Amino acid sequence: MRGGGEVFTGVEVAVDNAAFQFDKLYRYNVPEVMQPFAKIGARVLVPFGKGKDRMGIVLGLCDPAREYKEILRIEETEPIVNEEMVDLIRYLRNTTFCTYYDAVKAVLPKNIRLVPDAETQELELKNEGHTETAYRTVSGLEHEGATKKQSLLLAYLNEPHSYGEIHDDLGISRDVVHRVLEKGWIVEERRWKTDELDFSSPGYLNSFELTPAQSETYRRIRRYIGAADRPETTLLYGVTSSGKTMLYVKLIQDALESGKGALLLVPEIALATQMIGRLQTMFPGKVGIIHSALSDTERTLQWKRILDGEYPLVVGTRSAVFAPIPHIGLIIIDEEQEQTYLADQSPRFRAPAVAAYRAKRHGAHLLLSSATPSVETYFSAKSGKINYAELSERFGKMPLPEVRVVDMRNELMQGNTHTIGQELFEKINERLERGEQVILLLNRRGYRTVTICKKCKEVIMCDSCSMPMVWHKTDSTHRCHYCGKIVPQFLKCPKCGGELRHTGIGTQKIEEELDLLFPDARILRVDLDSMSGKNSLTKSLRDFEEKKYDMIIGTQMIAKGLDFENVTLVGVLSVDSMLLMPSFRAYERTFDMLTQVIGRSGRGTKVGEAVIQTIDPDNPIIQIASQQDYERFYNNEILLRKAHLYPPYCHICAVCFAASSATQGKNAADQFLQQMKETFSAEPGIPLRVIGPSPMRVPVVGKQYRWRLVIKSRGDARFRELLGECLVEVRKRKGVGDTRIYVDFNDLDG
Repeated sequence: MRGGGEVFTGVEVAVDNAAFQFDKLYRYNVPEVMQPFAKIGARVLVPFGKGKDRMGIVLGLCDPAREYKEILRIEETEPIVNEEMVDLIRYLRNTTFCTYYDAVKAVLPKNIRLVPDAETQELELKNEGHTETAYRTVSGLEHEGATKKQSLLLAYLNEPHSYGEIHDDLGISRDVVHRVLEKGWIVEERRWKTDELDFSSPGYLNSFELTPAQSETYRRIRRYIGAADRPETTLLYGVTSSGKTMLYVKLIQDALESGKGALLLVPEIALATQMIGRLQTMFPGKVGIIHSALSDTERTLQWKRILDGEYPLVVGTRSAVFAPIPHIGLIIIDEEQEQTYLADQSPRFRAPAVAAYRAKRHGAHLLLSSATPSVETYFSAKSGKINYAELSERFGKMPLPEVRVVDMRNELMQGNTHTIGQELFEKINERLERGEQVILLLNRRGYRTVTICKKCKEVIMCDSCSMPMVWHKTDSTHRCHYCGKIVPQFLKCPKCGGELRHTGIGTQKIEEELDLLFPDARILRVDLDSMSGKNSLTKSLRDFEEKKYDMIIGTQMIAKGLDFENVTLVGVLSVDSMLLMPSFRAYERTFDMLTQVIGRSGRGTKVGEAVIQTIDPDNPIIQIASQQDYERFYNNEILLRKAHLYPPYCHICAVCFAASSATQGKNAADQFLQQMKETFSAEPGIPLRVIGPSPMRVPVVGKQYRWRLVIKSRGDARFRELLGECLVEVRKRKGVGDTRIYVDFNDLDG
C-alpha cells in the first residue's frame, strides 16, 4: 500500500535457481484478484524464461508496465517473511555474492518454503510433517441427542485439540470423534504441531551467586550496554572455567526482564546440548533451539514459536543467527573465534558479522566471548574499537591445570610403539583407580588414515579427489573425508594387486588400543562416525556426565566448552600436524585448540592435569599454550601478521574456481585476474595485493579441479562493488565456460 492507500500492481521478485550473473529483482504485473496480497515478503510462482515456472519472493513493489509478465500464484495469507528477514536477504546477497534465493534458503527453515502443487499449481508447504489435524467445536449449534462421551468431547473442543491430546486427556476413541464430526458439531483444521525438546538438567542449579570477580565484570558489561558513548560490542575474555556461562545467564535474565529477547550462539552441537540443558533449567518454557541435529520438522516448529514470541531466548549453532526473535536486546557468541561460525556453502556468511548487523538493527548489545579470542577481535579490543572485559581467574579460585609436554621421540627410542606414551598411560591409570574421568583428543577420525601398496608404493586415493582414502575398520570401508565417497575396503592394490599396508592413526584405532591397555575401562568414542544417530551425542555426553563412562576419545567435537566436574586429566595425543598446516592461522588454531582442551580438566573441586604428546616439544606455540598465556601468544602473533600483511592489517578473501578439467579451471582464474586488472585500474586509489592463481590446498574434490586467487584489500564497500562487477563481466570472456566461480570471504588458508 502507498501512503494514500493505493495498491501496487507491480512487484519486484527474487527468482529461485537464477545464475549469479543473471540474478536480479525481476518485475512482474499482479492480476487484479491477487493485488490485495501483493506485499513485501509474499511468496509467488512466476513464469521465467523458456523454462518451467519458478518460485520467487517479493522484495519490492513497483508500478506495472505492459512489457512485464504476470505472476501466476501468490501466497494468500499474511507473509511469514517479515521486514527484517527481507533486510537480511538483501544483506547476505550484498556481502557474500550469493543469489537472492540462496539467501532466502539461509534465512528460512526448509519446511517454511512454499512449492506449487504439481496438479493445481496452488502454493503449498513443501511437506506438512510440522502440521497436524486439530478438532474444534462449532459454536452456536444445538447438540440434541449427544451421548455423555460426545458431550464431554464437545466441551473439551471449545479449544482446538489433536486426536492425540483427546485420547490422552479424555480416553475417547477415534470412532466417537468421527461420529461427532459427521454430525457437523465439530470441524477439522490444520495447525502447527507442538514441540517438546527438553534437555533440562535437573541437577543444575537454577540460582547462584556471582563471585566478587564475576560481579565486577558483570557490572562493567552492564555499564557498556546502552551507553551512548561506548561501542555496541564487547569482548569478554575469560580463562577456561572462569564462569563465563554464569555471566551469560545474568545478562540474559536482564534482557528478558526488560521485555527483550536474547540469542546465544555456540560453536558445536555438543556444547549446545549442555548449554541448552542448563538454560532450560534456568528459564523453563522460554528457550528455543536451532541447530543442524534437529529434524526439518523440529527446526520448523522451533522457528515458528520463536517468530510468535513464545521463545524469547534462543540457543543454537551458526544457523541460529537468523532466528526470528522479534525484539532482540542481547546477542552472545560463545567461543567467538571458532571457524564453525563461518559458512562453507553459499551464502558464505560469517555468523559474528550477521550478529553484529542484527544487533545494530535492533539496538542490541553484542557480547563476544572466549578464552582464546581471535587475533582480529582482540586487536579491536586493544585498539578501543570494541569494549573489553575480562575474567582472569578460575571459578572458586581453582588453579589452571598443570601441563606436561612429552617428547614422543624418546618414547620411540625406548621401544614404545603405542600412541599412548608411558607418562600418559600412568596418569590414566591413576585416574581410573581414583574413579576420576579422562578426555583424550585426536583430531583424526577413522582407523588408519593412509593405505599404501607394499609393491608399487602407491597410496589408495579417492578417484574423485586428490586425497587419500581413510580405512574405517568398524564397517570395513574406505572413505573419502572430502567428497563423502564410501567404497568396500580395498583388500589388494587396485593398480598392481599388491599387498596393502595401513598407516596413520585415527580415533577408531585409538579406541581399540585403549581397550587393550585398559580392559576394565568404559570408553566412549565421540566423532562424526560414532555420533551420526539422532540425539546420540546428547545421550552420550549425558551418560559421561553421569559417570557411565570413564574415558572419552574424540575429535575436536570434545575440545571446547564441555564442562564435566569429574574430569581431571586431558591428553592430547598428537598436535604436530596442526602446526604444519599451510595457513597463516596455523599457529592461532593450534594455540586455540590446545588451550581449550586443556581447560576441560580440573573444572570442579579437584586439581586438573594435561599431557601434550609431540615430536616438537620446543615449539614456542606448544610451550605458550602449555602455560595458557594468551597475551604472550597475541603479542608474538600480531607482529607476524603485521610483517606479512595479514588480518587484522588487511582484509583477505579468495575467488575460487571449480571446473571439470585443470586447464579450464586455470584459464577461468587467469581470465578473472585479467578482468580485475581492467576493472580496478580505473580506480587506482583502491590498494590490492593478489596472490595466484594457484591450485587450492586440496586441488580436486568430487572430480572438480579447484583454483583460487587470494586477494588482500581493505574489504570496503567499493571494493566489494567492483569485485561483484568482475563476477558478472568475466562470464563474457572466452574459455570461462561453465566453471563455477564464487567468492569466499571466510578464506582461512591465506
